[in-house]
Amino acid sequence: MSDESRQNILNRLRIQKDLEKFTAGALARHPNLEELIAAIAALERDEQDQIYRSAELVARSNNELAAQFIAKAPAAFYAMGGDGVQEWLDGAIEVFDHRGLGFAVDFLEDIDSFAEAYAGRHAQCAFDQASVFLRHFVRGLGGRELRIATDDDTYTDTEGLYLPASFNVFPDAEQNFTLYKLTAVHLWAQTWYGTWRYQVLEKLMRHFDTDKVLPIFNRLECIRLDACLARELPGVAREMAVFGCHDEDEEQLWAQWREAAPLLAGAGATAEDSLALIPTLLGTPLPPLKLYQGEMFAGKVRQAMFARIEREKSAFQRAMEDMRNEGDGPEGTGADAAQKQLVEMQPTDNEDGSEANLSMQVSIDGKLQQLPEHLKDLVGSILQDFGEIPDQHMERMDLGEYSDDLLPQNGDNDVDGNADLSAEGTFSYREWDCVRNRFREGFCTLRELTVPPGDERFVEETLEKHRGLMKSIKKTFEAVLGESKLQRRQSDGDDIDLDAVIEAYADVVNGREMSEYLYTRYRNQERNIAVMFMVDMSGSTLGWVNDAERESLVLLCEALELLGDRYAIYGFSGRTNKRCEVYKIKEFDESYNLEVRQRISGIRPKAYTRMGVAIRHLGHLLHETRARTKLLITLSDGRPEDYGGYKGKYGIEDTRHALLETRQGGIHSFCITIDNEAQEYLPHMYGPANYAVIDEVQKLPYKVADIYRRLTT
Repeated sequence: MSDESRQNILNRLRIQKDLEKFTAGALARHPNLEELIAAIAALERDEQDQIYRSAELVARSNNELAAQFIAKAPAAFYAMGGDGVQEWLDGAIEVFDHRGLGFAVDFLEDIDSFAEAYAGRHAQCAFDQASVFLRHFVRGLGGRELRIATDDDTYTDTEGLYLPASFNVFPDAEQNFTLYKLTAVHLWAQTWYGTWRYQVLEKLMRHFDTDKVLPIFNRLECIRLDACLARELPGVAREMAVFGCHDEDEEQLWAQWREAAPLLAGAGATAEDSLALIPTLLGTPLPPLKLYQGEMFAGKVRQAMFARIEREKSAFQRAMEDMRNEGDGPEGTGADAAQKQLVEMQPTDNEDGSEANLSMQVSIDGKLQQLPEHLKDLVGSILQDFGEIPDQHMERMDLGEYSDDLLPQNGDNDVDGNADLSAEGTFSYREWDCVRNRFREGFCTLRELTVPPGDERFVEETLEKHRGLMKSIKKTFEAVLGESKLQRRQSDGDDIDLDAVIEAYADVVNGREMSEYLYTRYRNQERNIAVMFMVDMSGSTLGWVNDAERESLVLLCEALELLGDRYAIYGFSGRTNKRCEVYKIKEFDESYNLEVRQRISGIRPKAYTRMGVAIRHLGHLLHETRARTKLLITLSDGRPEDYGGYKGKYGIEDTRHALLETRQGGIHSFCITIDNEAQEYLPHMYGPANYAVIDEVQKLPYKVADIYRRLTT
C-alpha cells in the first residue's frame, strides 16, 4: 500500500470518527456509510469544516437530523455551494422547530427543489443593481431627461421610466440585467419615436375607447418601435430578438401581427399609423406582451404631458422674449417696435437636404442665429411632444394687466410697487413662508376677474351627453330633500333619548336639576348650506381635464338648483405672487342664468397653481356669507406650484396654513383631485378624510355631484 493510499484511509477514518461523535451513533446506521465518507473526504477542506460545524450545531437539537444533514451534504455542496448549503440547512432547522423531525427530513431529502429555487433567487437582478447603469445608459440614448424608478407596473409617463423591483425571468443574473436594459430602452423608445406625441394622445383618447384599444395600440407600437431600434440601434435590436418571447408559440403570434401590419416596419411609419390600424385588428387574438414590453397608461401620460407643455411653453416664450431684447431690433421704442421683431424656428436641414430629426434653428427678423446651448434641451423636449414648435409657443407672452417680471421669491422686495392695490377688484394677501417660519405680510397681489363667456352650446351638449346621469343625480338629490333627520335632546318627540336620560339621572343623583329635554324626534331639517367651489384653472388642466371640470360644474349647478343651497364658483390661477388671479364664474347672490352658463363654458386653462392666496380670498368671501354650514370644495388636478419657489414643501405648507385659517373661521374644506400622487401631500394639507382622488378624469363629472351629496347630508 502506498503512503498516499494509507493517508486517504486515515483521513476517512478520522472524518467518520468525528462525524459519528456529533451524531451519537445515528450516522452509523446510514446504508452506504463508506461511500458517504468517501464523498465527504473528496470535498474541499473548508467544506468539510462547514459540515463539522453545522453537524455539531444541529446535533444539539437532534442527532438524527444531524445525521440526515451529513448524508445529504455532499450533494448539497455540489448543487449550491457553501452559501446555498447554509440556507438549505437553515430552512431544515426552521421546519424542524415548527413541524418536527419527519417534515425536516423530508425537506432535506428534497434537495433538488430547494437548489432550483435557490438558483432562481440568486439569478435575479434587483433594481438597485441596475439603476445606476440604466440612468447613464438612457441619458446616453438622448432626448428628455427621464427619471428611472420602480413601480408595481412597468410603463412610462414620458417624465420617467418605471421598472419592476427585480427581474428573475432567466436562470442567469446577467441575462436578467440585460432584460432591465431592454425594458428601459423600449420605454425610452416610446418617448423618442413619438408613441406619446400630443397629437397621437389626443386622437387616442378622443376617438377610441381607451381601455379597449390600448392593448392593441401597445402591440402595434411594439412592432413599429422594434423596427425603429433595428435601424438605429441594431445591437440592442438583436438582443431584443433573443429576449423578446418565452417560446416559439409566442413568436408565431407576433409574426402574425407583423404580417397584418407590414406598414409599421417602414422607415416613415408613425404612431398615427398604429392608430389607423386599430379598427382592423379589433377582435384579433393578442400575443402576450414581450418580456421587455410594459403596460400603457394614457391617463398618466396625459397628466404628465400637459403639465410639462404649459411649463415648457412659458419657459420657451420667455427665452424668445430674451432673444428679441438682445437682438438688433427696428428703430424706435415701445410695443410697436418690439412687435416687429419676428422670431422664427425652422427645422435644420442635413447636408443632403433632408430634414434632420429633432433639430431646429432660430432666426430673428430673418437673420439666422445660433440656438443658445441652454435652449437645446428645452426645444428638444417640445419637439418630442409635438414634432414641431407649435404656433402658440411662438406667440408673445400674455403680459396681462400686471407686470410679468418673474422675480425670485427669496427676498423681501417682491411686492410690485407698480401694482395699484387701490384699484377695484385688487387685493393683497399674506403668504406663509415655512423656511422663515413666519408670514410674508402683503406678499401676494390678487385680482378678481370675470371669465369671458364661452360657447353657448356647451351646456346643452353636456346635458345631452349626460342625460341619463343627470336624471339619476336629480333623483338622488330630490331624495335628499325628503330625508328626515334624527334630532336629539328634544322636549317632546317620538322616542326616549337614552343618553339624555342617563345624564339627567346623574344630575339628579348629584343634586342638580334634571333636564327636560329627554326625547328624540325625526323631522325634515331645513338646509342652510353655503358652498364655494374653487376650480383649478392652471395650465395643466389643458384638454380633457378642462372639459371634465366644465361638465362637472354644469351637472352640479343643475342639481344644486333642486336643493336650493347657496353656492358660488370661482376659478383660480396666476403667475408669481404679483399675478394671483381668481375668476368669477358665479357669485353667491347670482342666479344660475344664461350668463353663468356661458362663463362655465368659457373656463380655460391659464398659468400656474398658487393655491394659498386663492383659498384665503375665497374663504373670506365664504366667511361673509350667512349660512349654518360652510364648505370650500376644490377641484384640482395637481399640487400647488408656481414660479419662484412656490412648489414642494413651500407651496404645500402655505396651502395648509390657508386651509387652517379658513377652518378657524368655521369653514370645512374638501378637495377632489385626479392627481395620482395626491396621497403624498393632500392628507397633510386637507386632513386624512377631507379629500377624494378620482383615478380617471372621465369619471370627474360622475363623481363630483355624488361627493357633494355625501358631504352635505
